[in-house]
Amino acid sequence: SGLAKLMRRVVLVVIVVLLLVIGIVAAWQGRFDDGLFEFGVQREFAGVIYETPVPMLRVAGGDGRAATNYVLVGSGKFGLPTFARGHDGKKVSFKGTLIQKGPATMIEVNDAASFNVLGEPTPAEQRGKEEPLGEATLTGELVDTKCWFGVMRPATGKVHRACAVRCLSGGAPPGLLVRDQHGNGVVVLLTGADGQPLKFDVQWAARVVVARGALEVRDSLAILRVGDLRLAD
Repeated sequence: SGLAKLMRRVVLVVIVVLLLVIGIVAAWQGRFDDGLFEFGVQREFAGVIYETPVPMLRVAGGDGRAATNYVLVGSGKFGLPTFARGHDGKKVSFKGTLIQKGPATMIEVNDAASFNVLGEPTPAEQRGKEEPLGEATLTGELVDTKCWFGVMRPATGKVHRACAVRCLSGGAPPGLLVRDQHGNGVVVLLTGADGQPLKFDVQWAARVVVARGALEVRDSLAILRVGDLRLAD
């Protein structure tokens, strides 16, 4: 009976200590970045498709609202699918799945049967010229935008590196995650200096890099035309 009483006390102490340790560890964990992926849900989208400088669908705003640019990717760990290519500057409609992180929006184009070319857009539906912001040198983490926008949590760091490598090698648009002193992050889309897809070593995924090039904005979408990309020292 004496041993039983001792063991009950020991077990009770162990349980209390474990609960305290779990609470402390949970409190120390960093909060995952917000993001939305409507897995299994398909919406109807219609707008003007552009393949450069990154694949996107521009949906004109109505009643004075600004246009929305949706970055486009394919199912799984791939970029824009073949069936959606070759229609640059055309009005199209299709079904897809929404991916969103704050004001940043993306569509997973995953239904070939629903893809339709609707013809030429009106001048009001076409995108305007880019707003050049000049040369810029930015330092941040090289990320795949599909996961960053909401498909995976976490979508950064070593724990996500293998996934990021596969997404980038499959054609998901690369991005540069730049954080301020408070840890808030924004992703700048990366493209080649000529507006074509950026060529880089996908093994640099989830590592800190330095990107230098011409920074521009298209309908509030930040894009860096990279002239030089290297690992940070």
